[in-house]
Amino acid sequence: MMRLLSLEEMERRHKGGEDPFALVIEKWIRIRDFLREKSVPSRYREAFHCASTKILFCLDYQGHCLLCPLESSCSDDQSLYYQIMRHLQVYSLAGSLLPRTPILEMIDTYIRDLDGCRRDWVRKSN
Repeated sequence: MMRLLSLEEMERRHKGGEDPFALVIEKWIRIRDFLREKSVPSRYREAFHCASTKILFCLDYQGHCLLCPLESSCSDDQSLYYQIMRHLQVYSLAGSLLPRTPILEMIDTYIRDLDGCRRDWVRKSN
């Protein structure tokens, strides 16, 4: 069974030297794979809770969100992140009645977007 990535695990691994972008991407890969395993409302609620949990960038840029490389995802209520969160809320109520493909495709797109943000961040840092 797929285990979701907690903030505590991300913090521990980041202190050990892991890249915060890699950790946030892993978080979303685990959410996607967790939802692929079974389509029941309780799993969507767990995924919603995990997805809404802060990430390392929230801790690193606390009070300075405009400097965060993921700021546009959080500040724009029309962003893909917010679309996914709204879908997770709906699926939390009726998950087994709805097709999984749309939300899984949205999450796949978000993972690709996060990877693009990471590449841009690395390029700007060099």
